[in-house]
Amino acid sequence: MAILKRRDRLVVFRLSQDEYDGLRSACAERGAASISAFARSELMKSLQRDGLSKVSVQLSTLQSSIQRITQILEALAKESK
Repeated sequence: MAILKRRDRLVVFRLSQDEYDGLRSACAERGAASISAFARSELMKSLQRDGLSKVSVQLSTLQSSIQRITQILEALAKESK
């Protein structure tokens, strides 16, 4: 049986009635146990996506740099022949 982490921190934010209704509907549609559980889950997913996006950008930058270095090395090899 999994041991649940104790949740002892509280985050509070205000919503308009329309926002609350939308949140409650999304919670019901996805079968979440509570609005709190749903909001926590969606927030954590969003944070993971943001983190993965940053890694993806860094990998793309690294790939571009490696391609440029490869081009330079190939050009230098041709010049030395």
